[in-house]
Amino acid sequence: MGTPTIIPHDRITAQRRTLRIAWLTLFVFFALFLTIVTMVVLSLRQWYLTVTDAHQAVLIVRSSNESIVWQPAGRTIFQGTRDQQELGEGDVLRALPNAGYGQVASLRLFEGSQLDLWAGAELRLVELRTTRWHSGTLQITLEQTGGYIRYDLRGDQSFQTVRFTVLVGDTRVELLPGGSYSIGLFPPERRVIRVDDRPALVADVAVRSGRATVTGVVGQAVRLTAGQRIEIDPAGLPGLPVPARWELIRDGGFSRFSEVEYNNTTRTDDPTLTRATTWQVSGTPSLPLAERGFFRLAAICRPPNETLVCRPEDWRTAAWFYRVGGQVNGFVTSIRQNLGVQGTGVDVSEFRSLVFSLWARVDYQSLPAAGDRGTECPVMIRIVARRTSPTDPDEERVVCIYTAASDDALRVRADGVFYVRIEPSKWSQFRVDLRDSGWLPDYRYLRSVEIYANGHDYDSRVAEVSLIGTQ
Repeated sequence: MGTPTIIPHDRITAQRRTLRIAWLTLFVFFALFLTIVTMVVLSLRQWYLTVTDAHQAVLIVRSSNESIVWQPAGRTIFQGTRDQQELGEGDVLRALPNAGYGQVASLRLFEGSQLDLWAGAELRLVELRTTRWHSGTLQITLEQTGGYIRYDLRGDQSFQTVRFTVLVGDTRVELLPGGSYSIGLFPPERRVIRVDDRPALVADVAVRSGRATVTGVVGQAVRLTAGQRIEIDPAGLPGLPVPARWELIRDGGFSRFSEVEYNNTTRTDDPTLTRATTWQVSGTPSLPLAERGFFRLAAICRPPNETLVCRPEDWRTAAWFYRVGGQVNGFVTSIRQNLGVQGTGVDVSEFRSLVFSLWARVDYQSLPAAGDRGTECPVMIRIVARRTSPTDPDEERVVCIYTAASDDALRVRADGVFYVRIEPSKWSQFRVDLRDSGWLPDYRYLRSVEIYANGHDYDSRVAEVSLIGTQ
């Protein structure tokens, strides 16, 4: 018999170690295989969930084709458009400032929402996307860089998540589907210098229906509900929500300037004079100083308080039209305001209500009622408007406010003048909705408001002048 082979202990240990390494390597590669497979599956799932398709929007031209231009994605030159033209991501649409009044173009998005552009509006299509194989996400991102745009969003979306975002400078405006919104961009009243090349603009965001969330540059989120609006300053900081009403008269309380600065608007001999930028004072015809009427400011208590006894917070300033001396010739003392941020007029086509109001008081008038012509009144109001187009002629609506013992004292009525009789030396409020009254039911543009006194001798005042538009 042979002698049995004895395996050294070190060899057995080495074999066991080799076996363990082999199994460990197998497990590591198997785990790596499972990890790779899992990652591939998760990546495919994520790709399936997130891959999106880009869509188009259709342009509807409501003015002339020459008033609407577009800039294709990646290009620097604007070119002409055509009705029913398709626009895609990266394209920029611009309505020229001279496009006219009211809605000049619409953009029908692929999912049914509609955007209406007014003259001066500019919009870039950033994202028009949906998930490819399922109804998971609808993502629409737009960048508004100018003018006024109304956003009417479709509500019955089939997607689980709908994100509708409008970028305004450094501010994000999130709009809830099914609502109606508007965003307007306009220069601030006072000059603002930005460190970048973008123009300094104030954004006005309003909610007719639905809800919106405005997030400024510092991450501050402000939520708006139906009937609210908010202004965003040129630095991208949102203010506080306020009722969705727009005051179209600047300086209706006659408090921004001094009496001298208002009257300096009548002078052209010295360009260094500080002048009011809201109301323009004038007097016609040219007469010697002793025969003219004067515009002054008067401290009053808030109407209808007829005394000068009131709390400090109730003090107001009134515009005062004054002419005395037993004059025998007519003279007009006037203040006039060109409407709009830069005095070029204001498009009012979006306003369903336009309420003009002021408080008036007549302490004295030498001519009975409205005079022999029906137009010589101690307080008169003239509103100048155009109906539909910049080429339309100016039309005016005129109000005569006078004092008399009775309505029978008004012997002469001029064509196109609306007459209001008030009690002498008492504050009376004149208020009219220019839409409901039939004065300007469908007019799209207001140019100016003028308040004046016309007659021989007169002593009259007006306060709290207002013109409020509501959508």
